[in-house]
Amino acid sequence: MPVYVRYSGWYVFFWTNEGAEPIHFHIAEGKPAENATKIWVLKNHSFRLANNNSHVPPRILRHILAVMQASVEEYESFWKMYQKKLHYIDE
Repeated sequence: MPVYVRYSGWYVFFWTNEGAEPIHFHIAEGKPAENATKIWVLKNHSFRLANNNSHVPPRILRHILAVMQASVEEYESFWKMYQKKLHYIDE
């Protein structure tokens, strides 16, 4: 389970056994958890909230997404290091 970043107690990560899924990241507080908030990365290099299972407060979620957006290419590269393939959800 690669952790891309930790920010004020929040983790941004993905599970390595999800290779068949389109590119996405999870957000959880304290430590990575199986039922974490899920964020899709779209083909146009933006993000879409799939769910907020971790109950990330809206203000914090907006901030994390803004930070992610500023370096979306780095997130894609990080995903490819582990998953080898990059594909997106159908929009």
